[in-house]
Amino acid sequence: MPRLLLLITFLCFSYNLHAVQRFQSAVDEAKWKVNSSPIRCEMVHDISHYGDARFVYASGGELAFQLRVLHESPRDSVASLHSISPFWRHPYEKELAQITLSKGKMPVYVGGALALRMLYELQAGHNPTIHYKDWADMQDDVLVSVSSVNFHSQYDDFQQCMNNALSYGSDKVKDAVVNFGINKHQLSRSQRNRLKEIILFAKTDKSMRILLNGHADNEGPRRYNRQLSLRRTKAVERYLIKQGVAAQQITTKAYGEGRPVGSNRSDRGRRNNRRVDVVIKRN
Repeated sequence: MPRLLLLITFLCFSYNLHAVQRFQSAVDEAKWKVNSSPIRCEMVHDISHYGDARFVYASGGELAFQLRVLHESPRDSVASLHSISPFWRHPYEKELAQITLSKGKMPVYVGGALALRMLYELQAGHNPTIHYKDWADMQDDVLVSVSSVNFHSQYDDFQQCMNNALSYGSDKVKDAVVNFGINKHQLSRSQRNRLKEIILFAKTDKSMRILLNGHADNEGPRRYNRQLSLRRTKAVERYLIKQGVAAQQITTKAYGEGRPVGSNRSDRGRRNNRRVDVVIKRN
C-alpha cells in the first residue's frame, strides 16, 4: 500500500494513540468557483474549517496554487505534497514534492510546473493532499486535501479565462494623458476610454499608485487656471474611484499653467497644455 495511504489508514485505526487533524470538504459540500477578468483568473475551493485552496493566473504571469488559512501559520516549516484517490476509487498515491510552509495567512504558494501538475491530478479525479506536523507542538499529523469533487464543472471556465487573459501584466501599463477643451473639465466618452486599461489593472494590483497632475493653458487669469486644473484633476479622480479604483491609490496635484508641454502661442500648444497627466507608480 502506498506510503501516505498507509499513514492515513494507520492514523484512522490508532486515533487514540496518535492524533490526526484531517481537513477536507465533505462530498456534498465540495464546490469550486471561478472568478474571471481579463487580467486575473481564480479557481477557488473552500476547505471546511480550514481556509481555501485556489489556482491563480494573472495576465503576463504564470499559474500558481495558493493555500490560505483561517488561522495563520506561526512559523516556517516543511510539508509533503501527495496526490491520492478519494475513498470510493481504486487506491492511488503519488508523491508530488516536498514543499515549504511559510509563516502567515498563505502558508503554501507553488507556481509553474508543480501547480500545473496539481491541476492535472484534479482532472484525473485525485485529491492533492498536504501533510505536515501541527503548528502548536508538532505532535499531530495534519492532512489537508483539495477535493476533486465538482472540479470539472468549473475547470472549463477557468481554462477559458486563462486563454483569454491579456498577455502582459500591470508592469506594462503605460502612463496616459487626458486632454480637455477650452474651459472644460468634464470627461467625455473618449477621455474615459483612455483610462480603461489603467482602471482594469489598478483594481487588481493594489501596489499600483496613480498620480494625477492637472494642467491648463495660459488663457485667462493665473488663479483661475490653477482652479481649472484642479477641477480637471478631481474629475479624473472621481471617475477612477467610481469605476472601483481605491481612493488611497490616487494622489492629485494641480499646477495651473505653470508646466506647459507646448507653446501657448499656438492653438496646438494650448490644446496639449489643457490636460491631466496620469502617471503610474509602483511601490
